Amino acid sequence: MTTLNALPLVTRILYLLEQAIAHLLVPFVLFLMLLRSRKEPAHFRKLLDRFGLGLVGQKCTVWIYAASLGETRAASPLIRQLRAEGFNVLLTHQSPSGLAEGARLFANDMGVTQAFAPLDLFWAVRIFLRRFQPVALIVMEIEIWPAMLIETTRRGIPIAMANGNLLEESIGNGRGLRRHILKLYLLFSHICTRTQSYHDRYIRIGVDPSRVSVVGEMKYDQLIDPAHLRMAKTLRANLVRGERFLMIASSVEAEERLLLPMVERLIAQDSGLRVLWAPRSPQRFQTVADKLRSKGITVTLRSSLGREMDAPVPQTQVLVADSTGEMNAFYPVADLVFVGASLVDHGGHNIIEPLVLGRPVVMGPSTYGIDFAAEPAGQAGAFESLQDAVALEKRIVELLVDPVALAKMSAASIAFATDKTGAAKKTFLVLHSLLSPNTEGHHEKTDFLRYPTQPGI
Repeated sequence: MTTLNALPLVTRILYLLEQAIAHLLVPFVLFLMLLRSRKEPAHFRKLLDRFGLGLVGQKCTVWIYAASLGETRAASPLIRQLRAEGFNVLLTHQSPSGLAEGARLFANDMGVTQAFAPLDLFWAVRIFLRRFQPVALIVMEIEIWPAMLIETTRRGIPIAMANGNLLEESIGNGRGLRRHILKLYLLFSHICTRTQSYHDRYIRIGVDPSRVSVVGEMKYDQLIDPAHLRMAKTLRANLVRGERFLMIASSVEAEERLLLPMVERLIAQDSGLRVLWAPRSPQRFQTVADKLRSKGITVTLRSSLGREMDAPVPQTQVLVADSTGEMNAFYPVADLVFVGASLVDHGGHNIIEPLVLGRPVVMGPSTYGIDFAAEPAGQAGAFESLQDAVALEKRIVELLVDPVALAKMSAASIAFATDKTGAAKKTFLVLHSLLSPNTEGHHEKTDFLRYPTQPGI
């Protein structure tokens, strides 16, 4: 069991300064949430959650912090493993999309409670901990919030990390303020990470090697919702006028200036091409649609196709996916998937879901955020990273008219993803000792730790 003594004195002093600054920023944060609530009303619907004052539901649960939609999906196989073993779960988020995805994934499971995570203010976290009384905290991927970690440790609750994702860019030169942020990793009782490279980074910043395990990537263990597969089949049938289907997935605003003219040229050159475009941010849905229309491209919004995407699709060149949590309903439609945040220096977004669904994937040159998957997928023949937008466009054209090459990449994607499964079970086995009712230093009774598993879980 870790204690605050694991932190250097300077780090603990800086925490007091950080908290003073955080309190000064509260009005700005609330104002920002108010602005975003115009498009994402959930920001203010559950405002009490942000101060630890929301509805409590079950106590003595395993608290999982999955900040956004991506982390929520990544956590889902571990949550299912926990539920299969009889543990109840408190699933918290920062974003409304993460909250909505968790609600969709576990809608019929009374053993999973959801809330927004409290603001990273010491008193809000203390209120949250006192009211919810979690028996352990599992942080997904790379989220480091000082008050969350320090106040949870102060209360004697073990903390673990799942799907640990410490990038080289996050370490930097390991000096100054960053050095003390990295020291917060010393509060984790155990860190489960993806590859040996990630393991070595944790050791380099001072984590005890006995507290770091390489278990793989849990995103490969995600269940694909059968409803999404049915939606994809329906959508593909309704888009039969298109002979070839390109998907632009998780694009970011900074690369749209390159993607918009690229799509315009691709459609002009190939009248049989249909494009499915899923911008990363909900704030970009309408903007991307408007910019496409300004170029004379016919656009249909996914929201016009009904809940099951079974409404007739008008003659269209681009379908803009103006929804969240439905990417797995779009990937199977595509012959080729481009994944964004890669034509600009953002490190690239998740390629695992399209690979699991057997889709060939191409990206721009910036893949440092997902190299743990991109490099082996490239070696397996399922993925390609191109040096710039010009090379990317050329390769897209080549692949879309070469069904043999696409079929080979598709088969390689399935084989590659299948070989990578099993990380969720390995993670659970590593962390099981932290979740035991007899965990050293446990601060509450544990009679309520285990509940009967819900049917079908």
